[in-house]
Order: sequence, then C-alpha cells, then structure tokens
Amino acid sequence: MTEYDVIVIGGGSAGLNTAINCSKAGLRVAVIEEHSKIGFPRHCSGLYSTRFLSLMEVKEDFYEHEVFGAKFHSPSGKVIELMRKERVAFVINRELLDDFLGKSAQEFGVNVISNSKVLDFSTDLNGATIITTDGKTLTTKLICGADGSNSFIRRKLGIEAPHKLHGIMAITDEADYNNFVDLYFDNKLYPGFFAWKIPRGKTIEYGIAGEVGPNNVHNFNNFLLKFNVTKYELSSGMIPFGFQKSYADRILLVGDAAAQVKPLTGGGVIYGMICASAAANIFKEAIEKNRFDENFLSRYQKMWRSRIGKGISRGLLIRKIYAKMPNKAIDASFAILNNRITKNIFENHGDMEFILERKPHAAILK
Repeated sequence: MTEYDVIVIGGGSAGLNTAINCSKAGLRVAVIEEHSKIGFPRHCSGLYSTRFLSLMEVKEDFYEHEVFGAKFHSPSGKVIELMRKERVAFVINRELLDDFLGKSAQEFGVNVISNSKVLDFSTDLNGATIITTDGKTLTTKLICGADGSNSFIRRKLGIEAPHKLHGIMAITDEADYNNFVDLYFDNKLYPGFFAWKIPRGKTIEYGIAGEVGPNNVHNFNNFLLKFNVTKYELSSGMIPFGFQKSYADRILLVGDAAAQVKPLTGGGVIYGMICASAAANIFKEAIEKNRFDENFLSRYQKMWRSRIGKGISRGLLIRKIYAKMPNKAIDASFAILNNRITKNIFENHGDMEFILERKPHAAILK
C-alpha cells in the first residue's frame, strides 16, 4: 500500500513550498531533510525583492534590513548609483524563514522527517520506493527532488548538471544601516561574476562567486582584505546556471536541483517558489489522471519555463558576454549606462527579480 502521494527530498524553501502546495491540494506528503534542523546550514544571502511579498506572507520578525537601491562599482572605481524612493528589496533571516516554512508544512499535514538522508530510490509501474539512512523504507507515487545543486536525485537519474559557480559569504558583527547594496565588477579580481557587500542592519555580509577552485577562495580572501575583515562567520554553496531536464518517470526536480536560478544574481528562492507551485499543480494532475510517466510529467518543464525561462535565457546571454569582457570594456559599459535616461528607466520600472523580462530593460540590453 502506498504511504504517500508525494515525497519531497530536501527541506529548503523550494522543497517545503512544494510540499505545502501539494498538501493544500489534498495530497499525502512527506519531506525528507538530511540536517537535524530546517534552515541550517545557511547557503543564501536572504536578499529578496519586494516581489517576494506577493508570493508569501513574511513575519516582521524575519526582517533584518531594508534596501532602496544599489551602487555598482566598475574596475577603475567608477560608481553608478541607482536608487528608488520606495523599498526595492529587504534582507531577511533565512534560518527563521525556513524554520517557519517547516512548521507551516507540518501544520498543513506534511510529515517532515529531519536528520534523515536518502540512500537510494527506485521507481517502477507500481510506484516509488525510498530508502533512508535511519533505516526507513518509504513508498510513494511521486518523488520531488529538491535536494540542492548537488542533487542526489538528479545525479542518479543521469541528468547532466549545468555549469556551477562557488558562492562564498562572510557575515561580520559590524553594524550597517545603509539603504543600498554595493556590487563590485572586475573580471580580474572577480572573473565571470561579481562581489558584493550587503548591509544587514546589525551585521554586514561580504560575498563573492566564481569558478570552483582555489582561485575563487583566494579572490574572496583578497576581497575581505579590501575592507580589513578578519573575524566573520563563513558559509558557502554551489550556484547552478543553465537549462536542464527537470522530470523523469514519477519524478520532478525543483529549485537548485533543477537550476531554477537567476544567472545574473545567483538568487533562486523566488524562482524556486514559482516552480514549486508549478510542480504541485502537475503532481495533483498526475494523481487525478493516474499518469506518472515522464511524457506526461514533461509538461512541468514547459510550465515553469513559460514563467521564468525568458529571464534565464537573457541572463545566460549577458553572463556569457560579460565573462569575455576585459576590464576596459566593463568601464566603457559603465560610462554608457551612467546617464539620466537609463537611470530613469531603472528607477521607475526596476524589478530586481524580473529585470530582464520587462520591455524597458529589453530595450536597454538591445
């Protein structure tokens, strides 16, 4: 007898949102999380645009700071400042948010199994079987792989992983109540991506992303020296970029496991929430129609790509162009963009999450 309709592997925001949406749709759901506590360890900055509020109600206790704009720093030190009168983003405590999502999932009837890791799984005509480290054998009709950029589910399916960058963050106990973030572009110091400094109110976050390897760690340490940072809390994680297959017989991939990440910023929480909703819809439809084959489940990929695919495609193109630009070209780009017309478009139409999907921004890019 099948125990569950859907088992979600991974208790991050994408997995928990998928579980909550599935449970709301009347499905029997469980979440398997390898760590003992939801929300740990930290892998994300927690800087989200105000669009996040339209997808989820956030308690005020989760807020750490508000952001009204950004300062973009070129290799030669030129600065473009883009500010708005209203808040464009906020920093939230990811540990509190994920803990809240975990408790919300349980309130909706989801069985959250923590401190348990999937050792193996199999699928056949009768259903799916999952074996965990704590000796449990669970059966389900469908599996959701939401187990991050190094997804075990994806790897066992043989789905090729997209390109990955290594993001590293340092949180210091310095207070910073500035209302803007600082972004540093330099293809010698931070090749292919950028470095950042985010005010978190009572703390400051310094970060960098780059190719996996010792050079990225070296560049990160040099970035910290720029600000004389010596004492900090360190965290890091892999950031996947690109399109990949996100379905198989009885299985859908969600969040970082499906590379549902913004190529320009590395953020994936809001994209993951959008795709979690899509996954839950397809799971519900699969149960209703008793269709668990990958041909039927492939409509999930069409659904989420119709919602966020344009932003990913344009972001990948810009990243590809930017990665090949020498610093002189980056400085020249800053000079071109540093004008009143460009600033007016961004200040009046700016959308941190969907910046590449609005017509004014497409015109600038062209």
